[in-house]
Amino acid sequence: MRNTYIYTETKKLIKKYGTRDPFEIMDQMNIVVGETSRYKTLKGYCFMSCKTIYVMISSFLSEEEKMIVAAHELGHIILHRSQLKMAPMQDDTLYNMTDNTEYQANLFAADLLIEDEEIEDMVQNEDLDYFGLCSSLNATPELMSFKLYSLTKRGQAYHMPMEIQSNFLAK
Repeated sequence: MRNTYIYTETKKLIKKYGTRDPFEIMDQMNIVVGETSRYKTLKGYCFMSCKTIYVMISSFLSEEEKMIVAAHELGHIILHRSQLKMAPMQDDTLYNMTDNTEYQANLFAADLLIEDEEIEDMVQNEDLDYFGLCSSLNATPELMSFKLYSLTKRGQAYHMPMEIQSNFLAK
């Protein structure tokens, strides 16, 4: 995928549905979203059955984590729809860097949930460090790392203050 492909797909969705909220977007797309308490370690999964797409999110997650998982699963739906027909896409570790589909879904989630302009505005504040930036934008440091990586891949110059961790939600 080109450096701008995932970002472009998120922009199209935001424009079409008028929101960055993955739950609202999935509702408007007639995707069935539910919560499950069946699995302790599984964060979420999505699958297709009889032409209906389903997303299940762990009820054990915080509201912030549920939003990230929802955006991540929406990334799979938009970017990897053909794979949904073969088997459910299951995520017990968010921010996985070893699997290309997971990596792409992570970039999608970061681009959907965090606006470029918000970062541009915040980095002008010299008193704000990386974690202050994350806190101000209600983003986890790991999600912010993916967003900064996306910005960098699209030609903007941002310093990556931490490595992208593949297993931060697996704890």
